[in-house]
Amino acid sequence: MFTRSTCHVSKKPFQKASGFTLIELLVVIAIIGVLVGLLLPAVQQAREAGRRLSCANNLKQMGLAVSLHADAQKHFPSGRKTRDPYDVSWAFRILPFLEQSQIFNSRNPDTTVPCWDSSNATAFRSPVGAFYCPSRRSPAADRNFDNNNQPPVASGIGVAAGADYSACGGTYFNYATPSTGGPDPKRAGVIHTFSEVRPAQITDGLSTTMVIGDRHIPPAIAGAGVMEHYNQGDTAVFVSDTPHTLFRDTARGLASSPFDTNNRKFGSLHPGVTQFVMCDGHVEAKSNDMDIDVLLKYAAIGDGDDPSDIDEGDGT
Repeated sequence: MFTRSTCHVSKKPFQKASGFTLIELLVVIAIIGVLVGLLLPAVQQAREAGRRLSCANNLKQMGLAVSLHADAQKHFPSGRKTRDPYDVSWAFRILPFLEQSQIFNSRNPDTTVPCWDSSNATAFRSPVGAFYCPSRRSPAADRNFDNNNQPPVASGIGVAAGADYSACGGTYFNYATPSTGGPDPKRAGVIHTFSEVRPAQITDGLSTTMVIGDRHIPPAIAGAGVMEHYNQGDTAVFVSDTPHTLFRDTARGLASSPFDTNNRKFGSLHPGVTQFVMCDGHVEAKSNDMDIDVLLKYAAIGDGDDPSDIDEGDGT
């Protein structure tokens, strides 16, 4: 007998398409936003830590360079030997010890030729990476020459090499020079105008005497024009005629913030600290709130006091 088979078709229940609801999507976006908010400061802190380490390495290189200069010349580099734009600064004098002899040797040997002359373009307009703090800027030939408050030539404005570091001129770098012609050890720093300080003159100890530090650069003054860099103490670093570019002192403490208007202070963009290299070549980060009396002792070459004997405090 023929029997017709019955075909049974099984039916699956209706399945809902997978996906996020609007509420679920908003929750995920909110969570991602919170995670990014938590992660971003950590990333920024890590980057700044790297920049600060690079800055410390710059200072260490400069500290080694001034020590090598002292070994070769029997004294630390002179801050400057004239007050006009025909001499070079301490920064230029240590170039051979920073493996920058090409720039050093390119200077026009005729010292009656001013720094901004085209024959001195390589010498004074070549930025050197070791002089720039990565927390502030990249190396560039964008600083002004200073010529007794007048622009030297139109083409000479804003084409000089700069720096983010200054030598420590002392507790107050325009100190009175004794009749003997030597520096006052209770006030003088290692590098200042007309200086030729010998290692033996640093009686407070090489490890507790600052030689170079982060330079504070105050905000620009509105309407300063071509004198903006001069007012900030941020002009050509290889030239001799702008003391508040070449030197900083400790008479007024460290810069309280990036908005501090004083152009003779040390300071940095590293949160809360300013870095210095000591005469023995090691680098220290000093709190921006440190006691000014201790800071003064680190700046002088022979005041007879050991800063380590005094609590650095917080400036309060």
